[in-house]
Amino acid sequence: RGIKHADRNGVSLGPAGRFADGETVGVFTRKKIRRARHGSFTVRIGEFPNGEKLTSPPPRSPRRGLKSRPDLKAPRIRVTRTSEQVAPGSYFLGFRRGGLAILNNRGRVTWYRPTSFGFNNFEPQILNGRPVLTYFRTPTPKREGAYVILNRRYRKIAEVTPGNGYKADLHEFRLTGRGTALVLAYRSVRWNLSSVGGPVNGRVVDNVVQEVDIKTGAVLFEWHALGNINLRDSTEPRPGPGRPWDAFHLNSIDADGNSLLVSSRWANSVFRVGRAGGRIKWVLRGDGGPSDFKVGGRSHFSGQHDVRRLADGNISIFDNAGAPGRRAASVLILRLKGKKNGKRRAIRVARYRNPQGRPSLATGGGEVLPDGNVLAGWGNSNSLTEFSPNGEVLFNARYRSTAYRARKAVWDGKPQGRPAIASVDGAEGTTVYVSWNGAQDIDRWEILSGPDAEDLQVVGDSRWKNLETTIPVSGADSLVQAVALDEDGQELGRSDLVEVGRRSGP
Repeated sequence: RGIKHADRNGVSLGPAGRFADGETVGVFTRKKIRRARHGSFTVRIGEFPNGEKLTSPPPRSPRRGLKSRPDLKAPRIRVTRTSEQVAPGSYFLGFRRGGLAILNNRGRVTWYRPTSFGFNNFEPQILNGRPVLTYFRTPTPKREGAYVILNRRYRKIAEVTPGNGYKADLHEFRLTGRGTALVLAYRSVRWNLSSVGGPVNGRVVDNVVQEVDIKTGAVLFEWHALGNINLRDSTEPRPGPGRPWDAFHLNSIDADGNSLLVSSRWANSVFRVGRAGGRIKWVLRGDGGPSDFKVGGRSHFSGQHDVRRLADGNISIFDNAGAPGRRAASVLILRLKGKKNGKRRAIRVARYRNPQGRPSLATGGGEVLPDGNVLAGWGNSNSLTEFSPNGEVLFNARYRSTAYRARKAVWDGKPQGRPAIASVDGAEGTTVYVSWNGAQDIDRWEILSGPDAEDLQVVGDSRWKNLETTIPVSGADSLVQAVALDEDGQELGRSDLVEVGRRSGP
């Protein structure tokens, strides 16, 4: 089966059956193909040892959910700093234990979705000119892992996995402007490790970079760390016998013209890889090792994540500060100068350090926002910080579970269905609980009550407070209803009219 590539630069061929491990496959064409002889070439299928399947149980209902939404339990966010100078938009966090969360500029939860245990790399992105949400759905015993794309109504519109038999990996899912996604896959293979003092028949984790057409699933580009990055460049010690060596640990990909920027955590390096031939054009290493750029002490980085090319040509790097003697994680902005080997330099433009002075032992991300502010999610330090361009802390929040990255963007989500409502009678009156998971522009709630739908009166109101708002009312009749209003007092939606003591909602 052949799939023509949308960019008209190739075709993907699907074999009728599965290739065997170690099999040599011949491909014969009449096309001018780079590094092929008269259009023909051979490829050797890797030898893949059987590995343990990493799966997570499906999400469970929380023990103490919201009154109006028992299936939801909002994460606790402790905000330690706020400012009017924060950038417009919402914060996006995917918690390892819990799920996906959107927070407003005050750190209040506006949307939450439980997920299976594991890092889920939750981000706002743009697909075909429209804002979407993307996240990694961790594998469970019943289904493989995949990247999911949601529209502004929080409906799934696409699901993406790597091609060519590889399984999705959480570390990267980057939408491009041409209907494709840059994805990562990890796969343990048998490899001769004698050059680094290991066994001839060793096991190493190969990291695979792919560009996948979202509509057709065709693989437009594929590149392997193994065979392109020297194993001697790894700083990760080899594990004991029988265990695969995670030598490279690629964790981010970013489009850079006709090339890709690929981050390798265990090589403390950023590689610029050409799309046309897959050759490494340059290496930027941050720990003093072999590099095509002179990197001064003020520009060092190690164990990095989330490398991005910025609109002004600079590069942002989340520096985990993983090398011995390094203290605080940071978002590092570098300017790369020079085009010839021996004259290239990496010059520090700015560095935004963790206010807690701690390194990030794992995960983390940094983002330069459209207004120039800088956002950092501090990985396993369980916190995020928004800085002004000059380094002032504008917003800081802490949470209980690790989030892989933190992102910020303007988001106008429109949830399906009506608001949820629950109520209970007490000695001092009626307490009403209301929520509308995903609504971004609720300013306040009004509570209506009466004996029937034709005779309702306002008996209480409250400013929107969090994912669920608790509203004490007095003088409630037998029926209650909640109305969501925006800051201009316009109605956004209303709940069902229900009896006091009953719940209505998803």
